[in-house]
Amino acid sequence: MIQPQKDISILVVTHNHSDYIDNLLASIEKFGYTNVFFCDAVSTDDTLSKLKNSSFSKNVLIKTSLEGFSKNNNDLIRHFNLDSKYYLLLNPDTYFDVDFIKVLSTTMQNDNSIGIATPLLKYPDGRNQVSWKKFPGFITVAKKRLGVLRSQNEHQMSGPEIDWCLGACMLITNKLLKEGQTLLDERYRLYCEDIDICFEAKQKKMKVVAVNSTYVYHNLNEKSSKHIFSKYNMWNIASILKFIAKWNFKYLSK
Repeated sequence: MIQPQKDISILVVTHNHSDYIDNLLASIEKFGYTNVFFCDAVSTDDTLSKLKNSSFSKNVLIKTSLEGFSKNNNDLIRHFNLDSKYYLLLNPDTYFDVDFIKVLSTTMQNDNSIGIATPLLKYPDGRNQVSWKKFPGFITVAKKRLGVLRSQNEHQMSGPEIDWCLGACMLITNKLLKEGQTLLDERYRLYCEDIDICFEAKQKKMKVVAVNSTYVYHNLNEKSSKHIFSKYNMWNIASILKFIAKWNFKYLSK
């Protein structure tokens, strides 16, 4: 029997999320989760002060320089010496009014072949987001980077088994931990780390499962697709190239 407070570590990386963090903190406190760890990546708004004044003030890792999303999550595991059965990656712009963590963890407990589980993601107005996806081909990547294709217009896989899910909310088994207490590949500064770990799970014969009986609200921003020449789009392109180079024929021949 999974004990969420003991067996699951919740990891949250923040950077100027003052407009959203209150809702997430309230959600976590509502369902009594305490094993929650925050990495603040040089916020210049009120995010850090809100974390310091919350019940999780002792679980905050404060960064003094901007680093990648993968490294920040890995640093939480290393800094707090976390040794959990599962790790929940949760965006700071999410919130929830149902105990989706219990549903996901029960799903994984009942099937040891599952490496990653994810809920439905919803916009704050209740519409479903497209967050259960097929591994992207070249045409899909090109359309997204040129701003022609937006997430809401992509195809949502029906599940329960999917190719990959958005990293905004994913419960990951510790079987996917690598040397040095790393969960995500730190070569990705931002973007593709979620595709990468899902692809890794598949290579290790683990399932990525979408659970449609529960959900999380997510304020999806899509910064990388709004402006073609933005730094976010450049980071996304760089991450895609690193992903292809890493998996080469295993990915191209999928």
